[in-house]
Amino acid sequence: MKNRTPESHSLRIAASLFLFTLAAGCTVTEKGNKRYELGVAATAARLANSAAFRDTVGAYTFYEGLAPMRVRGYGLVVGLGKNGSSDCPKPIYDRIVQNMYKQNRYGSSGVVGVKDLTPEAMINDVDTAVVVVYGDIPPAAVEGSRFDVTVTALPGTQTKSLRGGRLFTADLEMYRVVSPDVSISGRILARAAGPVFINPFSDEQSATKANPLEGTILGGGTVLMDRRIRLVLTEPSYQRARRIQDRINSQFPGGEKVADAQSPSFIQLRVPPEFRDDTGHFLTLLRCLYLSRDPSFEAARARALADEIVRPDAPHAQIASCFEGLGRKALPALTELYSQARDFVSFHAAAAGLRLDDHIAGDVIVAHASNPKSPFRFQAIRALGEATDIGGTAVSLRRLLADEDPRVQVAAYEALIRRHDPTIDSHIIGGDNFILDVIPASPSRFVYVKRTEERRIALFGDDLRCTPPVLYRSPDGSLTLNARAGDEEFTAIRTVIARNLSSPSLPAPFELPKLVTLLGNEAGIAPSQKVLGLGLDYGAVVHAIYHLCQIRAVDAQFVLEQPNAAELFGPGRPQGRPESEL
Repeated sequence: MKNRTPESHSLRIAASLFLFTLAAGCTVTEKGNKRYELGVAATAARLANSAAFRDTVGAYTFYEGLAPMRVRGYGLVVGLGKNGSSDCPKPIYDRIVQNMYKQNRYGSSGVVGVKDLTPEAMINDVDTAVVVVYGDIPPAAVEGSRFDVTVTALPGTQTKSLRGGRLFTADLEMYRVVSPDVSISGRILARAAGPVFINPFSDEQSATKANPLEGTILGGGTVLMDRRIRLVLTEPSYQRARRIQDRINSQFPGGEKVADAQSPSFIQLRVPPEFRDDTGHFLTLLRCLYLSRDPSFEAARARALADEIVRPDAPHAQIASCFEGLGRKALPALTELYSQARDFVSFHAAAAGLRLDDHIAGDVIVAHASNPKSPFRFQAIRALGEATDIGGTAVSLRRLLADEDPRVQVAAYEALIRRHDPTIDSHIIGGDNFILDVIPASPSRFVYVKRTEERRIALFGDDLRCTPPVLYRSPDGSLTLNARAGDEEFTAIRTVIARNLSSPSLPAPFELPKLVTLLGNEAGIAPSQKVLGLGLDYGAVVHAIYHLCQIRAVDAQFVLEQPNAAELFGPGRPQGRPESEL
C-alpha cells in the first residue's frame, strides 16, 4: 500500500465505513458496560460460515468510536459592511476576545485618527458579527483532516446577513447538552476559519430558501488531534488481545505501533501514515486480517475465498479486503478470477489486485470504468484515482474526460484532481476564494460546481463564452452585467451594498474562464488601469454562472454537486446503518 494523495471527497470515507458496517457489523459501548445490538449478533450468524469472516480479527472484535463527533464554538465573522452587529452576550464576548488575543497579535496603529485594531473594537463594529460555529468531525479523522463547518448568527442580535464574510480562527470544542439552556464544553478538538458560503439558490436548487444568517465554510474545519479508535473484544481475553495486536502490527510495520493491547477488553489503534487519507479503508482492511500467518493456512484460505466470491450472495467487498490482507501471495488465486464473466467477481477480484499493485488488475478495472454497462463503473473510476503506482491508469482517466456521459466525466475529473494530474488546468482565484478548473477536452459543455469540502468550479468544454444580449442583476444587487446584441464585452457594475458604494461601468469579457476569474479575484486595478477583479465571493460567482446558463447566454448545462449514493456504494440496496459511540 503506497502513500495516497489528499482526498477532498469525504464520501469515500463514508462509503468505506458503510461497506464495513454492512459486511461486518458494528456496535456501541457505554462506559464500562458492553451493550450489544441485535445487528452484531445477526451479522455474525449470517457470516459464520464465510471464509471472509472465520478466523479474522473481525470475528472477535468490534469498533468503538465510529460516530461523527459534533464540536462547537463561537467566532467572529468580519467583512459584513453594515450588515453585522455589535450585540454579544458578555460570557461569549469574553471567550471570543480571549481566543482572538491567543490566535493573533494586536497593538496600536500609531496613526493619529485611526482606531487601534483590537478584538474589542472589532466585535463592537457593525462590520462584524458574532456567530455560533459547529461541525462534525468524521469518524477515524486524523490530525490535519478537513471538514465542513456551519456558522450561524447569534439569535436575538441585529445581524442582517453573513454574506461575503470571513470567519476569524475559532476554537471548536467537544460539548455535552445537559438541559435545554445549559451545555458543558470540553477539550478543543478542532479549529475553523475561512470565507462563508451562503446557498445562492432559492427553491429552484434547494428544498429551502437561502438563510442570510447561516452559511457554510467548505473544508473550513481542521482536526487538531487524532480521534480515538479502539477495537473491543467480544469476550475479554488478554492472550487473544495480544495476538490480535501482534497480527495488526506485523501487517503495518513502522516506527510507531499501530495496535496496542491496553487491556483484555480493548486494543487502542493508530492510523498508519499510508492510510491517513483513507481511514475508512484502513478500518475495513484491519478487521479482515486473518490471525494465522501460517503459509499453508493462507494458501488454503485464498482458495476458499476464490470459491466463495463467485456466489451472488457472497460478501464480495469483504472477500476483496480479505484477499488484500493476505498480500501478494493471494495473487495466483486472484488472477484466475479477473476473466470471470460475472462482473461482481471480476470487479472485486481486480479491486483487491489493484490494491496489491497488480498491473493486470489495473487493466480489468479500466475495462469496468470504460464499460457503460458495468454496474461498478463509478467505483472503478474512483479506484483508478487511487492507483497512482499503476502505469496507464491516469491515461485511462484522461480518456474518460471525453466520455459521452457527463457523470462519467465528473467522476474522472474528481479522480484526476485527487492525483493532482496536470491534465486539469487549475487556477487559484482570489487568493483562497475558490479554484477554477478548465477541461477543454470534454465533448459536453457544462459547468460543475462543488458545494462540499472545497470551493471549486470546473468548466467542461472548449470555447465556453457568453452570447449577448444579456442583462443580469444579482439578487442582492452586488453585480450587474449588461451586453446588447453586437457588443464585444459586458458592461459590469460592482456594488458593495453594505457600504452603499458602486463602481463605474467596467469592461468584462465574454469568455467564461476569464469572466469567472474577473468576478472572483480580489478587487483591484493594475497600473495599466486594467481591472484585476471585482471581489465577489464564491456564492455570488456561482449564482451569476448559473443564471447565464439558465438563460442560455452560455451554451452549457449547469451541474451542482449532487452525491449519488447508488454510485458511491455500488449496486444493491443499502441495509443497516453505522452505529457507534462518540
